[in-house]
Amino acid sequence: MIQPLKKDPSVWSLCWVDLGEPLPIEEDFFLPTVLLLVGPRFEPLVTPEIVAELDQIATEEWLSRHLDELGAPDELLIWKAPEWVAEDWKFFGRDWKSKVRLVAPPRHEAKLQEQFGGVSSPRGPERTASDVSAGLIRNARRLRSLRKRRATVEKAVEIDETNYEAKIELADMEMSSGRYARALEIFAEVDDALSPAFKRRSPDWWNDEATRPLLRSLSGTMLCQWHLGRAGDAADAAQRLLHLDGSDHMGARFYLPLFLLLAAEHESASAFFQHYAKHYPQDTPNAWLSFAWGLVLCLEGDDQGARAKYREGMFTNIYIAPRLLGERPPPEDIYHPTERDEPQSAAEFAGAFGGLWEREAQALRVLRDTYEESAEVLGKLVERRTRMADFMNQHYDPEYRAKWTKLLDEDEQLVKEQTGAK
Repeated sequence: MIQPLKKDPSVWSLCWVDLGEPLPIEEDFFLPTVLLLVGPRFEPLVTPEIVAELDQIATEEWLSRHLDELGAPDELLIWKAPEWVAEDWKFFGRDWKSKVRLVAPPRHEAKLQEQFGGVSSPRGPERTASDVSAGLIRNARRLRSLRKRRATVEKAVEIDETNYEAKIELADMEMSSGRYARALEIFAEVDDALSPAFKRRSPDWWNDEATRPLLRSLSGTMLCQWHLGRAGDAADAAQRLLHLDGSDHMGARFYLPLFLLLAAEHESASAFFQHYAKHYPQDTPNAWLSFAWGLVLCLEGDDQGARAKYREGMFTNIYIAPRLLGERPPPEDIYHPTERDEPQSAAEFAGAFGGLWEREAQALRVLRDTYEESAEVLGKLVERRTRMADFMNQHYDPEYRAKWTKLLDEDEQLVKEQTGAK
């Protein structure tokens, strides 16, 4: 009996290669990534696709268009990438009745980079290194891929060492990754390069965009020193920020007294609050600042003043006091007016500064008394915000907008009554 010839299973690969030469896109530039769909001998099956970053949804759509024309292989090998979600690729394979496997890119990727290096077009005489670097940074802010964003920022710095905006972006990435020492080095480079120029004039801080890299470098230095446990150095950076930019576009005033307290400079913290009351009378209450102010007043023996500030802080963020006191916090799935009101802000505050209350028994006692006295009104606020969270989903109500505005006004009025805000 004649047996039918066995057909070898078809195995295709979805490959990607990052290129190092920027390409123009409108007024900006991007670092291209090339997508390839190849056969078992690495022969191209379709025209390569040039993209700004790996995006799984867009890639699946691109693949689907070609599989509609070519048919699906028995097996599809996907080169691994941080941007891919393995489970989603499995679903893609089920839809196309193909076995999908994620595999490590082979070592010959470098040769592919050389092969595709010719796709980059010249910048043109009118596009200077500064233009390209600035265009890369503008494009980097649109990228969702952290890997590609970092590569783009690093390229921008490589192309133009005087692109301080790019250096600040790179330092922020280092700081977010916990590499505080390296971030400090970059922030210091920006500070050293820009500070002399601004000493010779009186700039319009922040409104003049040229001043922003310096302000951001000082703010980054402040935060890095804090995370490295150097409260005194963090306070110095905050004080310098406030000296330069009295309007405090970076929010240093909300950190400075806490850094001073960590550094055991209680008198300086007290002096700061006198300065704050004079220069920022219209400030919206900030929970971190209110709790720090309450602690300073306790240290000065002004328990009544401390109660007022603690109460202000409690109604600005309802989660901080329970964390400091070891009490059960309110539920988290309620309405929060801003990020500053959310549980995460309270967790960060307690983790960084909770020790200040642990070593001051009197301040902790006043805080507990104030919390217990405010329990009933705090309960009403939580109950109201629970209803608000539920009502947010009721858009089908024809009177939704009017009712929601009323709820917001009532919530704001309740907080103002308890904090004394204007």
